[in-house]
Amino acid sequence: MKKLILLLAAMTISAFSQAKTIDMPADSVAWRQSDLPGYQLVMQKCTTCHSAHYAEYQPPNTGVGYWNTQVLRMKNVFKAPITDEEVPIIVQYLNQTYGANRK
Repeated sequence: MKKLILLLAAMTISAFSQAKTIDMPADSVAWRQSDLPGYQLVMQKCTTCHSAHYAEYQPPNTGVGYWNTQVLRMKNVFKAPITDEEVPIIVQYLNQTYGANRK
């Protein structure tokens, strides 16, 4: 009886410990290309965690302060690999490409 219980327990643990996979839909929104140096940083740093959907769906009247807050949040809260020196460069790209100062 003990062997049966141990066998069932082992089978139950084995069933729950199997790796799960998640199939994500294809990303259909690309970051807007730019000659600004922040574009390359966004491609290197931001795309490791999220797509351009995040920037595309922000209010179009956002300013530098808004984008600065968002980039600092990504850096400080979500631990994005962004240095202090890179923050204003990324902010400039986001503001001029997705914000109120878009060109």
